[in-house]
Amino acid sequence: MPNPIKNAAAIERDRSALFSAMLQALSAVPADAGAYGFLNALCQSILDNNSTLKWAWYAFQAPGKPLRPYHELGIQHHPDILENPQDPCYQVLSSNTAMTYSLDNPDCPKWLLPLRKQLSEIILVPFGIEGQKALGVVGSSESGYFEQVGTAFFSAFAYMGDMIMSLQQHARRDPLTGLYNRMELDDRLEQALHTADQHQRLLAVAMLDLDNFKEINEKLGRLAGDQILVEFSQLIQKDLRSHDTLFRMGGDEFVLLIEDLERWADLEVVMERIRMNLDRAFTVNQSELRIQASIGVTVYPLDDGKARDIIHHADLALHQAKRHKTAQFYTLYDPSSIYDPNTPQLIARQQHFQALLAEHVVTLYQPIIHTPSGRTHELEALARLEENGILLETGEFLPWLTAEDRRKLSCAVLEQAARQWRLWQDAGQSVSIAVNFEPQDLLLEEVIQFIESTLLCFQMPAGQLIIEVLEGDEFLDYASAKAQLGRLKELGVRIALDDLGTAYASLLRLKDYPFDAVKLDQAFSRHLEKRPRDLHFLASMLEMANGLGVELIVEGIENAEVFSAVTALGIRQVQGYAISRPISAGEISQRFLGQQISMQSSSSSLLVSFARFLVLAKGLRAVLQSMPQSINVQLTCDNLSCPLYPLMNIIPSLREQRAQLQQVIADIVGNHLSSEYSMEIYDHLTANILNAMAAHITAQS
Repeated sequence: MPNPIKNAAAIERDRSALFSAMLQALSAVPADAGAYGFLNALCQSILDNNSTLKWAWYAFQAPGKPLRPYHELGIQHHPDILENPQDPCYQVLSSNTAMTYSLDNPDCPKWLLPLRKQLSEIILVPFGIEGQKALGVVGSSESGYFEQVGTAFFSAFAYMGDMIMSLQQHARRDPLTGLYNRMELDDRLEQALHTADQHQRLLAVAMLDLDNFKEINEKLGRLAGDQILVEFSQLIQKDLRSHDTLFRMGGDEFVLLIEDLERWADLEVVMERIRMNLDRAFTVNQSELRIQASIGVTVYPLDDGKARDIIHHADLALHQAKRHKTAQFYTLYDPSSIYDPNTPQLIARQQHFQALLAEHVVTLYQPIIHTPSGRTHELEALARLEENGILLETGEFLPWLTAEDRRKLSCAVLEQAARQWRLWQDAGQSVSIAVNFEPQDLLLEEVIQFIESTLLCFQMPAGQLIIEVLEGDEFLDYASAKAQLGRLKELGVRIALDDLGTAYASLLRLKDYPFDAVKLDQAFSRHLEKRPRDLHFLASMLEMANGLGVELIVEGIENAEVFSAVTALGIRQVQGYAISRPISAGEISQRFLGQQISMQSSSSSLLVSFARFLVLAKGLRAVLQSMPQSINVQLTCDNLSCPLYPLMNIIPSLREQRAQLQQVIADIVGNHLSSEYSMEIYDHLTANILNAMAAHITAQS
């Protein structure tokens, strides 16, 4: 390209145009627009004020990832610039010094070669703060342009960007977690959408929050709540990719921006890493607390909306996840199944399901097995809606129903269940039935009266009815909640707290409420065969339930091995697909009422052995502390009764550990060791044995 020799006046005009571009960018951008807003405006203003400049963009460096232009203006080239020490971009980033680069250079990188017909040279200017290196690039159609006007003008742009980024740092950071806040998210999301379009990538937006965080704050205090928020944010970030960003929106609500997804499987990998990192207990006030999170996700361009619409859709998916826990770790936004009250099509869908409530409610039943006897003493009544001969599960219609609709549904199920109970009773088949009610329903006088009148109508003894209270965010906070539950107890109705674990802090208040049973959320029993350490948690819950004088019912039993393991743990009531899916009243009569269920896994099951040894170790410890002289060492360590003996060939390390444990038991019984020191050794050995078993089970799964 020609290299015109400019006089001083022409050069001054070019410099003046650059100075005007800077002023226009500063004046055109609102004070709260942030660094992205300024940089975007600056790139646009540079091109608008000088016909010689044809290309402008900026990029942020991420370890191990190519540089990609943000807000590329002028020429649309969309390069992926791979890391290479000889590349001019990476030379500038490493030296932190601006560089002018001619496209006639014989070593010109391949990504620049297609631009030779339109550009003569480019200038590369480094900037950035807090370890976040950034690069600004401007292209000129005239050779020597940057030398003539001086690189200092372009460096001044970078300094201006640095200054604005620094000034707004505090305004765009959450002071507690150090994460970016909503203001920064707005800018980042706009840029991420633009980049996803340019490079034909998927972009996922995930909204997360902690289940029942309000209760945790109230019971443990704000400082403990803040500690959990910090630890939660650290766990989420632990294995994120370099260009995934977590933001705190406020309270316990977070947003995760997951960029540069080439395929759907990439999103699954990210979400699985998050699931694994959160699958652990939080340490608060020197005690462990297991907390669950709800996550709603939407994916662009499948969700083809504006930035604020995408955030709204992720929020809708989050609320769906909170209301209806499923086996899926997160809930994906689907406008056909998630109720948005502002959408006419969805309102019509809601009205359709409301119409079905009148005559198309069907009640199915799922057995709850009493493990010591193998018999069914209780059933859970579960609602379905019949549509064109097909039974719809709750996840397909509950999100569309209002609170009043769901209350009507619960009452309809109660009436059908009571009528069916009468039929079973007349046929000589006795069984209790559990019916779900949302917590707010039980605060209404009309609901309590309906329950009472239904019992009278079908002459159903109140003790045969269990009301399962679906745990709500604020139910146990209401002064009237305890009184209303007390009224049900006066009738003789039994009360169960459903999905225990989704609001773990309420465990601490169970003693103040008249619950007869608690149902452990299936998240703690599902996949036990892969996560045997969760049996520790189940054992602790069983101890707490026993201490409170309530029955513990474990849901989510999905196979015979898990059934046998929780039975070995001493859990007396279980429910799940391994026993039966929800079925009709006729099938219940034929398969379960009056029948004994036998479901035992292999005698060599490692998971069952883990549960048996866990129970043995806990029980033996209590006796060793209180009455060591009552223990018969030879009988206790007998091969036939020891759950470790059959496993020693499978896990060789158990042979030596078992021998050491036997010796410690003998020393304690023989009073050869001080009690404090001996129990410390005992705890260390039993923990090592359980860890070895858990590691082997996990490796085999």
